[in-house]
Amino acid sequence: MASCEENLGQGLILRTVRDERDIERYVAFNTVVHGQATGITCDHLLRYHPEICGHDFAFVEDEACGEVVSTTCLIPWHCSYEGIILDVAMLEMVVTRPEYRHRGLIRAQMRRFHERVRERGCDLEIIEGIPYYYRQYGYTYCVDHRASDSLPTWRIPDQDLGEPCPIRLREASPDDSPLLARLYREAMATLPLHMLRGEVYWRFLLERQRFPAYLVEDARDGRVLGYICTNRQDDGRRISVFESAITSSSVGLAVLRQLKAEGVSEVTIGWPQSGTLVQIGRGLGSVPLPAYQWLLSIPDVAQLLGKVGPVLECRLAASAFASLSADLCLNLYRQGFMLRFREGRLTGVERIGFVDASMGAKGGHLNLPPEAFVRLLFGYRSLDELRDAWPDIVVRPESRYLVQVLFPKMASFFCMPYMYPGPVAETPA
Repeated sequence: MASCEENLGQGLILRTVRDERDIERYVAFNTVVHGQATGITCDHLLRYHPEICGHDFAFVEDEACGEVVSTTCLIPWHCSYEGIILDVAMLEMVVTRPEYRHRGLIRAQMRRFHERVRERGCDLEIIEGIPYYYRQYGYTYCVDHRASDSLPTWRIPDQDLGEPCPIRLREASPDDSPLLARLYREAMATLPLHMLRGEVYWRFLLERQRFPAYLVEDARDGRVLGYICTNRQDDGRRISVFESAITSSSVGLAVLRQLKAEGVSEVTIGWPQSGTLVQIGRGLGSVPLPAYQWLLSIPDVAQLLGKVGPVLECRLAASAFASLSADLCLNLYRQGFMLRFREGRLTGVERIGFVDASMGAKGGHLNLPPEAFVRLLFGYRSLDELRDAWPDIVVRPESRYLVQVLFPKMASFFCMPYMYPGPVAETPA
């Protein structure tokens, strides 16, 4: 594939990374703007990520000085939607030098990003963006991001005097990748919606990105009982367990006791809420902390609905709508879609253009703004909960039960690690 190149005027050229010199300049720019850890992240993503190529990284160059002045990139992921694998494009490294802002450079790169999303055939776009900004590009807040509970360590009961510590924590190595992939897969199995992370990506995280994963081992025989991923915050006074895979309550309590023994005053425990550590923490008196949300965008609604069709069919089969033969009109106000069900199977999703839902018009069976539909499809809020923010959601009474069956709430966990956390003294390879 030829390198993308577009003249933006004013001597500014939009291009994608094509050679060693471009990699070095891309890395140098992000190092200057965000620091050495971000520069190393860019370098390792471009050189070692198992699915990234140069066409996924875009930048704007000022021809007059030959310098990079703005960047974006696409990081590929894969998500399980009740067993259906969705291809996900994460937007990152969005930055422009201050003196080049307000010239539409990010907007031009967003166009290129969306082109790349189409080239890759991605089903979903996602970003952990600055407040409000990405709404202008069609992104919607949806799915918990870095949600966690706070547990003061004084609430963690001490071990009985003389009782041997039943577990130890061992820093994971790249050779532990197969084991971590299995533990992660088992931990995610109960969640309808989660990011996938296989052995190859675990190896990249451990080998290149110094991912802070620790295996929980039985202190007597070295048997692996799970893992936790942690970092220290607030000058070491707080430990964040942002990810964990532990199934035993006794092991979970032993982990919390060991973290308490490190002298911290607080442990924050990352969601999902169904996780063993979260449930143990709540039993001890932890409280949920304010959390952010991921920003999601669906590049092709019809394509995505067709892809998750088997999930919709399973939901019908387990309900009073088994063997349903009917057409359901989903109206997103500017664009309508007809979902055609025959004998309980989704036989097609048809784009039907504008559907009039004004006063006196029939509208669709389900009429709702696109932003609300993203939250409904990914199970972040129920139909009734969404109406609090979007009173313009209108459902035909005879279709309400069917809509609730097709689009229930879903537990989820989106953790997408890619950053290099340190040490920052290292020079990019």
